[in-house]
Parts: sequence; C-alpha cells; structure tokens
Amino acid sequence: MRNHLAIKVMAAAIVLAVIGTGCVALQLFAGGDDNPITFTDGELQSTESASFENLVVACRAAIEILGYDESDTLREEEHIRWQARTAGGDPVEIQLTTTDQKRIMLRIRIGIIGDEARSRLVLEEIHQSLEGIAATGS
Repeated sequence: MRNHLAIKVMAAAIVLAVIGTGCVALQLFAGGDDNPITFTDGELQSTESASFENLVVACRAAIEILGYDESDTLREEEHIRWQARTAGGDPVEIQLTTTDQKRIMLRIRIGIIGDEARSRLVLEEIHQSLEGIAATGS
C-alpha cells in the first residue's frame, strides 16, 4: 500500500517537473494557441486580436482603475509604451506593438525583476476593459 502511494507521489512530482512553471505550462493553462500568454524574464506577454486603438483605450483604463501614477507615454505609429508606478512605488511598463493586421503583442512588467501575479492582474483589467468596449460598441 505504501509503495503505491510513493509511486503516485513520484509520478506527480515528475509530471510537475516536466511541465514546471515555464512558458509551455502557461500557454497550456492560460492562453491556448490562439492567444498565448507567457511569463518570461519578468515580463508577461500576450498576443491580442483586438484593434490597436481599442487596446490603447483598455490599457489606459487599466492604469486608471488600478490607481497607477502614469509618468510617461511614448507613442509611435505601431507601438506605444506606458511607464507608471504602483502606489508602493514599483515601476510598471505596458507596451503594445503591432505584429500584423490582426495581432498586437502586449507586454507587461511590474517591478524591476517582474511580478507575474500583478502583471496578470493588469492583463485581466485590460481584458475587462476590452469587454466593456465591445459591449458599448465603441
């Protein structure tokens, strides 16, 4: 009986070690193939299919809703970057870059080394804002 339990625990540990918390696991559990979400080198990356302008509005709304102090915005034709600070003073950087007509690369970094949980919170706020934009037809 103990051997069976030990084998199950070892098998579970091996599975967790194989999938780990790397990019593949995040894609499988968070974004799938159509909208992959990865957290690599302290940066959350997501490929979005919304329009660039709707994403700009949604990112601005997320910054405002989360109470971040926006300090700088750099906008070019197919790229925009916001720099802000959390209430605790941690740096926040959100970037949008057009990859093609239907896809936008969204990058979020919070803190110097990155904070996955808070980056995911920002992403969730952006997605909620996009849903609001879609609902109002803007």
